[in-house]
Amino acid sequence: MKTSWKLICILLMFGLALAPVRAAAPTKPSAKASAKAKAMAKAKAKAKLSAKAKASANVKAKLPSKTPVDHSAKPENSPRFNSTDEASLDAEVAAARRILAAKPDDPEARTRLAGVAVILADWVLRAEAVGDSGKAQQLTKKLARDLHDTGWRVQKIGQKGDLKARQAMGFFLGHGVLFEKDAGKSCVEYLAAAEKFSSAGWHAAQCLMETSPDKAWTQMESAAQRGHAAAQEWMGRRCLGEFGAKEKDFVCARTHLVESASLGRSRAQTLLAYLLMTGQGGAVDMSRAIRLYTAAAERGDVDAQNNLGEINETGRGLTRNLDEAIRWYERAAEQGLGSAQFNAGRLWAIGIGDRKDPAKARALLVQAESKGVRQARDVLDWLDRQVVLEASEVPALKSATTLDAKAKKD
Repeated sequence: MKTSWKLICILLMFGLALAPVRAAAPTKPSAKASAKAKAMAKAKAKAKLSAKAKASANVKAKLPSKTPVDHSAKPENSPRFNSTDEASLDAEVAAARRILAAKPDDPEARTRLAGVAVILADWVLRAEAVGDSGKAQQLTKKLARDLHDTGWRVQKIGQKGDLKARQAMGFFLGHGVLFEKDAGKSCVEYLAAAEKFSSAGWHAAQCLMETSPDKAWTQMESAAQRGHAAAQEWMGRRCLGEFGAKEKDFVCARTHLVESASLGRSRAQTLLAYLLMTGQGGAVDMSRAIRLYTAAAERGDVDAQNNLGEINETGRGLTRNLDEAIRWYERAAEQGLGSAQFNAGRLWAIGIGDRKDPAKARALLVQAESKGVRQARDVLDWLDRQVVLEASEVPALKSATTLDAKAKKD
């Protein structure tokens, strides 16, 4: 009996050993243990992400960086040289030409020449903006002479998105330099480059002036804000009532003209001097007006020359000087300004001190009359009578000031 129970116990133990083992049901951890486990998991995940980011940064550091496209940069493959002086550009052209002498189709040398052409076109436009026509003409001749074979390359660079090259194309097509003149295509190029360059914006405004005047003046204002002297002058003139403006705002005019005059645009200097002399838009400042008139007159502005002659004749703001007066009158008269021709003729008729020249006076007065200066007939009639009169007995005729006449007409 004892033996049989022992055998039964052995068989039961053997059966339990062969049965599959089941995992015990998980017990619910305490709140403290759960929070600790979560914190440890979060720390591990954060460390893993940090390691991954560090590895990614190391990979990026080995790769070439991507920089934003700079549309004002030099054309592709263009060398780095000093592009701020003409001598440096001449040296760059000479270096590229030497390469092309040995290898006519060298693309890098061709691109270098195109880069110089783009820069020179920008310089021409800048010279035009301040009214320096002599400099603009000199640079244009240099372009046509030294870079006559660069047009196609500049066009190609512009087609790749270089806005400075597109501005150059606008200049080439608008002036008939390197390409046949085409005003329509020129406007397309200027409009494309206007978002970046003030010179392009100024010309884009001119392109839009007849068809879309509102858009034109928006472009003009943008160009003025970016420092384009001609655009600033035009904005000032619009404030004076020109270009179809319905109102005059002399304060506004002074603001724009001060900006333009400070850049050296002689026309703006003349207009600002007139406002300062007459006290429109602010206080009278004769000394500053005379300085501005003198600067503009020396650069050839005919209205400034004529008005500076009138200041010297009347002695307003400085010592009266008839020799200086006739000098400035005659300089403006030589450029065909009718009011200056009248003023010079009038002075030679009544005499400059003890000097009189009726023949010169008559010639100048006839020219003035042909330009519509009605006062000239009065002095001519007096000369025809050949009556010897004292200077004080000559008909009371005021000097013709160009901007005075315009103001009365307006």
